Amino acid sequence: MIGSYLKFTLRNLTKHKVYAGINLIGLAVGMAGAIVLFQLVNYHLSVDRYHVKADRTYRVVVDLHLEDGSVEQERGSAYVLHETLKKEFSYVRDAAYVAHKELTIRVDREGTSRKFMEKDHVAFTNPDFFQIFDYKWISGSASAMGEPNQVVVTERYARKYFGNRNAMGKVIRANNRENLVIAGILADYPDQTDFKQDIFVSLPTLKRIVPEYGYEDWGWIDGSRETFVTLRSPEDKAAFEAQMPAFANKYHGADGKVFHYHLQDLPDVHFNMAYGGKIKYNTIIVLATVGILLVLIACFNFINLSTAQAFKRSKEVGVRKVLGVSQAQVFWLFIQETALVTFSAGAISVGFAWLFAPMLSHWLSLNVRVDIFRDPQLLAFCLVLLLFVVVLAGVYPAFVISRFNPVEAIKGLLKENTRSFFSVRKGLVVTQFSISFVLIAVSTLIILQSEFLKNKDLGMDKDLILHVNLPEIATSKLAALRNELSALPEVTDLSFFRSAPSVQTSGGGTIKFENRDWEKFVARSRAADDHFAKTYGLKLVAGRVPVHSDTLNELLINRKLVRALGLKSPEAALNRRLHVGDAGKTGTIVGVLSDFNNGDLYTGIEPTIVFADQSRYRWAGVKLSRLDASTISRIGAVWQKQFPENVFEYSFYDEEIAKFYQREELATRLTTTFALLSVCLSCLGLFGLAIFAIEQRTKEIGVRKVLGASVAGITAMLSLDFLKLVLVAIVIASPVAWYFMNRWLQDFAYRIDIHWGIFAWAGFLAAGIALLTVGFQSVKAALVNPVKSLKRE
Repeated sequence: MIGSYLKFTLRNLTKHKVYAGINLIGLAVGMAGAIVLFQLVNYHLSVDRYHVKADRTYRVVVDLHLEDGSVEQERGSAYVLHETLKKEFSYVRDAAYVAHKELTIRVDREGTSRKFMEKDHVAFTNPDFFQIFDYKWISGSASAMGEPNQVVVTERYARKYFGNRNAMGKVIRANNRENLVIAGILADYPDQTDFKQDIFVSLPTLKRIVPEYGYEDWGWIDGSRETFVTLRSPEDKAAFEAQMPAFANKYHGADGKVFHYHLQDLPDVHFNMAYGGKIKYNTIIVLATVGILLVLIACFNFINLSTAQAFKRSKEVGVRKVLGVSQAQVFWLFIQETALVTFSAGAISVGFAWLFAPMLSHWLSLNVRVDIFRDPQLLAFCLVLLLFVVVLAGVYPAFVISRFNPVEAIKGLLKENTRSFFSVRKGLVVTQFSISFVLIAVSTLIILQSEFLKNKDLGMDKDLILHVNLPEIATSKLAALRNELSALPEVTDLSFFRSAPSVQTSGGGTIKFENRDWEKFVARSRAADDHFAKTYGLKLVAGRVPVHSDTLNELLINRKLVRALGLKSPEAALNRRLHVGDAGKTGTIVGVLSDFNNGDLYTGIEPTIVFADQSRYRWAGVKLSRLDASTISRIGAVWQKQFPENVFEYSFYDEEIAKFYQREELATRLTTTFALLSVCLSCLGLFGLAIFAIEQRTKEIGVRKVLGASVAGITAMLSLDFLKLVLVAIVIASPVAWYFMNRWLQDFAYRIDIHWGIFAWAGFLAAGIALLTVGFQSVKAALVNPVKSLKRE
């Protein structure tokens, strides 16, 4: 019986090659998109969930509730927090402090020295870190992290530094300041983690490398220094957080009401953007939804073409029933036909996904792989997807066909009662193009918003500025570095600073103006020298730039701070005293700058203070008049002369700003790609329906041509029916598209308006592509000799 069914199925598919091909390609493309998106979604949902204690592991974060009603969300915490929590709360089993810090590593090997600038791969931590998070130890143990000058590295970094030689016991030098003994080797971490560190330095070493840090200061909070804890059980979380207000009052005194500690679940660390997450959870929902929509569009195509073909096969069904084949047997015959097409499309879709995965990996800087034989989760998903498609795409057409009355089917009378079937097909076409319209409109908005961010005036100059790193112990050599770099003909100005505007994070805290109490808002602070404003083209609206100083003496503030202080004009702020909380010093305001973006464009302009503090400088901004092939090498040679024990690194300011908006670039690529896929799938189905509709009206077209109808008239007649469906889809989808666009724009402090032109463009594109798809077949049909058309049937 199964062999007979398979024989009939293959014969029918061979007979209708065009429809079979459209169904095969449509399902393959739709499922390929779903497979790739599943891998992407599955990666993000599995990040750091492999740790055994993940369900009771938390990051301790703090929300600073300021008197002006604003809330500053901080992922960082004070150094003393991890020790205190473990002492005071019995249900805190492990508490780890993780300090991220870049180091210059020198490796002496076989009579030669090599230096490496390690930016994102270093963490200072204590032994509890390896009790909380799961690492496989190749050599050594976590106990070494409690002793000074000990370091643990991953296998790949052991090979990086010492090749195939045993790295245990070897010595590396950090910042030309401390020798570190390799006391352990870890297996390389898996892809699904946010802890991308390869060098773990013992926590006592941090005090030797950064002795000036406020280790006992509860208010010294830094986003690059975090505290993680494990509790006895997840149920202890509520009790822990209930005791946090009293805990804050105990250690912060009168400021206890400002510090609101709470526990952040480990999975939430990856998704919560307020605390430095990697991707929004809503984005994962959107990606999963797009994957489902792609499969739905492909299934709708299959349903449309299958029900359209049903009437061409009605006599076949009638004959089968007359010969004794039951309705159930007819139903399963057509289900088997759907299953064969679906499984064939599934095999092709895996190939498509395998080809697309490297491109997606490049876009996302992730290792997205498609290997169903080594990935049991992907294999299970593919099997469920195939079953889902067979049921969704096959059940309705099989049900419709199996219910045909054999007598009416053989006599060809079914055509008179097919209006409901056509209504279903029209509804599916409208749904397909509604989805496509929404994706086109949203992707258009994302492209426009991305361009807006790239081209917005930030209130400063960003072109031809080179950023060069400064070693932490370099303050005594800054004057010599300035003199030698300024002597280069292409260098027009030079500034030393802690962080550049609009790119790097800055500090901040409360302030006191003149003899007033502490202000109720936070002001951002930027440690920078007297060349900062000129180098970055910051406009001075009142006063002057500070005179040269190594410490906080004179201040620059921006207009936003002038307004926040309640002053009537920038001039009213000049020569007034201002105490900077995070610097612990008081200075005189000598100049007011026009507003500039202190950070990225997700946030608005903030009150900002610029003051000198040579001990904080970590970067040099070099303003160039021109850039040629030898410029970087000449600057590098001057830098290396002053800091021979360090690694010279540079970047261009405009490129750093562009990196802030990589998320929008990625969103643009993904939405554009899947919008095009949805349009292609929709048009593929429309193409098949157009072929079927024209076949049904072949004789009518011949009669119209004999009676004098033009090719243009016939083409318009055939295309209009489908174009009406697309226009209905546009009307229905426009409010939906506006809703999603408006929601997405809420993340930006600066955003474009949702203009009617976006809807017009999306509608024109959807309708234009649909018209081309149907118009091609319509013109082809209109050009056929009417004699041949009238001879058919």
